[in-house]
Amino acid sequence: MAEKIAVVESFLSCHVCSETFRDPVSLSCNHNFCSSCLKKFWEQTENKNCPICKRKSSKEFPGINFGLKELADSFAGRQKPGSSEIEKQKEKDEVVCEKHPEIPYWFCEDEQRSLCPVCEFSLHQSRKVVPIEQAVSDLKDQLKSELKSLQDKRDKYKQVEETYSEMREHTKKQLLSTERQIRQQLPDNPERITLYPEVLGSEGFSSGKHSWEVEVGDHPRWNVGLVKESANKNEASASPEYGFWCLEHGDEEYMNGADQTFRVKKSLQRIRVQLDYDRGEVSFYHSEDMTHICTHRDTFTEKLFPYFCVAPAKDAKTTDIKICHSDISLSYSGM
Repeated sequence: MAEKIAVVESFLSCHVCSETFRDPVSLSCNHNFCSSCLKKFWEQTENKNCPICKRKSSKEFPGINFGLKELADSFAGRQKPGSSEIEKQKEKDEVVCEKHPEIPYWFCEDEQRSLCPVCEFSLHQSRKVVPIEQAVSDLKDQLKSELKSLQDKRDKYKQVEETYSEMREHTKKQLLSTERQIRQQLPDNPERITLYPEVLGSEGFSSGKHSWEVEVGDHPRWNVGLVKESANKNEASASPEYGFWCLEHGDEEYMNGADQTFRVKKSLQRIRVQLDYDRGEVSFYHSEDMTHICTHRDTFTEKLFPYFCVAPAKDAKTTDIKICHSDISLSYSGM
């Protein structure tokens, strides 16, 4: 019995003052000391190394190990400050057996209390009882596991916080960059179209015969045809005078941009545009039966590009016009 008590006493003793722990703290190297002893030792040595293994502490100052404190206080018979006499007596009864004043070295895990090895052990054979050293070790392992879990959560939180900060800074930089791009004064590029919602074909023609079809549906306002490369798309009207050879639809009328209006048997849904560059002709047909609508005749001296323009659709079902790629036919001559 005396040997076992000596083992417990050694486990619960501070290596600095050689007394039973008071407010014990645990370092990362798993060595334990009285809080005041460790503080005094660090002040004297002017470093934060472990008094035993000399390993540097990972913390500014560790917190109280309450599990170890409770065991040390129980071993030393200390009472909590401010406890009533009844509470003090109760704590004493739980720690020290009146018949056998030896320090109990068994621990009932079901009741979470120490047991007298003579009086109570036989009464707890159906319960889970372990040596107090094992209980202390298990408690330390549990605390380490919980501490590890908290540290992992803290590290994950820091990682998420860092990622969020990086994303926030990146987003802010993107926002500022985009805002600068929006507000920057761009040079006057003749290819830019800003006055009307119009677009040019990517391929221009300077010879040969070419044709394609455009599906306009019931769109109320559109303009399709060809435009010369040097035409001013932002100021001029879409007429042959300014280098536009088109068929225009608006106010339920079909026009050629040269003050000529055409009548059709029924509303055009799909139009074929035909260019004969060498003969100087741009013709428009009703795709359904190839009924001729109109033809522009002129002398072409520069590259021509397909031209498409739409106005707001309002209540029409068709909100855009489509180039029918499957029906495009291109033929070249003189090449």
